[in-house]
Amino acid sequence: MSRFNSHHNSPNTALLIRAVFLVLALVVVFPTAPVLAQDDDTAEDTAEAEAEEEMHQESDVITVTARKREENIQEVPIAVTMIQGDALEDLAAMDISEIQASVPNLSIYPGRNQSTTLTAFMRGIGQADPLWGVDPGVGLYLDDVYIARPQGALLDVFDVQRIEVLRGPQGTLYGKNTIGGAIKYVSRELTDTKEGRISITPGSFSNQDIKLSFGGPLVEGKLRGKFAFASLQHDGYGTNLFTGREVSNKDTTAFRLGLDFLASDDVTVKLRYDRTEDDSEPKGLTRLAANGVCTVFYGISCPVLDNFDTESGLPPTNSTDSEGYGLTIIWDINNEWQFKSITAHRETDTQNNIDFDTSPARIVDVFADYFDEQDSQEFQFIYTGGGRLDGVFGFYYFDGLAGGLVRNIFLDGTLFPFPPFPQFGTTDGTTKTESMAIFGDGSYQVNDQLTFNFGARFTEEDKNGRAFNAGYLDDTFAVPVLVTADYDQTETFSSVSPKLGLDYQFNDDVMGYVSLSRGFKSGGFNVRAQTLFVPKTGEPFKDEELTVAEVGVKSVLANRSLVLNAAVFTGDYTDVQVSTFTEFDSDGDGTAESFLGDFVNAGDATLNGLEVEFDWKSPTVSWLGVSGNVSFLDTSENFVDTDNNTLADVQVITNAPEFTGALFLNVNQAAWGGLVSGKIGFSYRDDSELTNEGNGTTPIVQEAFDLLNASIGWLSGDGDWSITINGKNLTDEVYLTNGYNIPSLAILTGSLGQPRTVTATFGYKFW
Repeated sequence: MSRFNSHHNSPNTALLIRAVFLVLALVVVFPTAPVLAQDDDTAEDTAEAEAEEEMHQESDVITVTARKREENIQEVPIAVTMIQGDALEDLAAMDISEIQASVPNLSIYPGRNQSTTLTAFMRGIGQADPLWGVDPGVGLYLDDVYIARPQGALLDVFDVQRIEVLRGPQGTLYGKNTIGGAIKYVSRELTDTKEGRISITPGSFSNQDIKLSFGGPLVEGKLRGKFAFASLQHDGYGTNLFTGREVSNKDTTAFRLGLDFLASDDVTVKLRYDRTEDDSEPKGLTRLAANGVCTVFYGISCPVLDNFDTESGLPPTNSTDSEGYGLTIIWDINNEWQFKSITAHRETDTQNNIDFDTSPARIVDVFADYFDEQDSQEFQFIYTGGGRLDGVFGFYYFDGLAGGLVRNIFLDGTLFPFPPFPQFGTTDGTTKTESMAIFGDGSYQVNDQLTFNFGARFTEEDKNGRAFNAGYLDDTFAVPVLVTADYDQTETFSSVSPKLGLDYQFNDDVMGYVSLSRGFKSGGFNVRAQTLFVPKTGEPFKDEELTVAEVGVKSVLANRSLVLNAAVFTGDYTDVQVSTFTEFDSDGDGTAESFLGDFVNAGDATLNGLEVEFDWKSPTVSWLGVSGNVSFLDTSENFVDTDNNTLADVQVITNAPEFTGALFLNVNQAAWGGLVSGKIGFSYRDDSELTNEGNGTTPIVQEAFDLLNASIGWLSGDGDWSITINGKNLTDEVYLTNGYNIPSLAILTGSLGQPRTVTATFGYKFW
């Protein structure tokens, strides 16, 4: 592949208009916001104090809610990483995919052709298929609310307090579809003091991010509120050479509202609302190999394209609207018991056109519409008695409906006689899920050093799958001529997810733990079924399960200057769900000349790995620190081709590089009346299979690559003003995140990661 060609940036009048509007709004709404001033000596002293605090933060308690109760992260006996929201915003992170380098054994990126569809793999477990019949393998939670579908789930970074990443099966507390792990996005809490901040980030590709938030007491001691807004935009990384339009740009607007009602000293009611509108162009699928089939339909050759460029003839449809409501009631019953109720509703609508061949020819063109809505209710009873026993138990209910209509144009409808092989087809249907679970998780302190950890979750789930897949006469999709699948069936899935473990406090600074846990990912229905020729494709596939044994240590060493955490694990992965192609004989001549998209339980796999995280602050050079992580993952598949069509047994575990690692050099120094901070980050990812087409060909493989990022910033002595310059992918590394490989149609396309960018963030805290 050729190197990325830089684009020249141009001023954007819209950015200036929005900035002026926001400043005027601040002047009108907050005319009394104070501007603090300090003399140089006071500012220098303040900055030195902040620097000192920054360099000794390892001695502070970092609190997480990984086990649904507040705990010191160094005392939680699971592999968990916490990233502070301020750190992400200082690094100008666009969305949660940018936590990848900070978390061992994590792969997270946008969907193949979409900018806000989440694809997440942890320890080799996840799901890249975005259709409604398949569940994710890594659970995403926004303020304790599970987001069931991947569309719109690649959350933007704004108004975030912290992100917690829990690795390994989290079935006990987080339920189904957290078989690989869980990602918890925690937005900023409301406070009883006024808080306000605004930032503007110009940069490469006409980047023009604006983030604004303000909040505080509305009725002193009774009601507090918050409003957060983000406008995130940049020009495209590439161009559609057929239409002249840009591709892989960003055009997202999002906001969040929050209200806290302090009903009494013991009861707090929290109301949250969020909405995101993404109107970006589709991500540009780059043609990685010349397509000879294109000549038949287009009349000219379709050669390899430059990085990020495409040549699609489809209308550039790629929009996602998502919103959610949440109501949380917290009742401190007494000093030992707390009750929490979490009620939520979410819904998403997505339209996306996918040009698999990335050409004006209609070789494989797809028009996809998705929708989903979900309601959930969780009750938690949290016990922290201060004695030997603490824990949580509760009840969870989920009711969700997801579906859509996918219209396919295959080979321009002209190559094969019709019927029996339809060239204009639809995938049309819904999956309705009703799930209930009871759960409990606790810890019993046997003595001052030894603690027994235990938990279990019982889940019962009813799924109804409906499909009406058909072949049509032409591209109007108005006259069906062949029904390929028509089913309406319900299946009940149930599972018990237990967890047992011990942790031992060797001393105040070193804790070791062992655990045995199980998680599962729900079964479902193949929404691409072709029951006319392959009846079994209309049958449900089973749950997949993962049982993991883990040994870990959490420590603060070297006179509390080094935080060092490590985990070793082995997992037994059964009934692995894979998306594959299944061959079939459509004309009765005894030869399988056709294929369909199938979803099957391929077999079993074994996962073994090691993860190490560290954070060191120099005890002698007060401004210097080094942090990072390294991970190892070994996967071994034992997939079986039950249909003797040589497809399922060529499947592989994807998004599972053997080695990943990152090293960050951190500096903090009082200077110029404030605090200067800098970071240089180097991350490495080993060879990784990105696709799992299962059609007898080698999956798309991204060879080992590394990325170099750097930032430098200044924070004023009073903490109000800041400026940060960020450079990402400074060596302009060209790398794939995913793609499509269909050799029979000469399709080999890929979606690329972010090119080199440089941005500057100007921030102001006005309260």
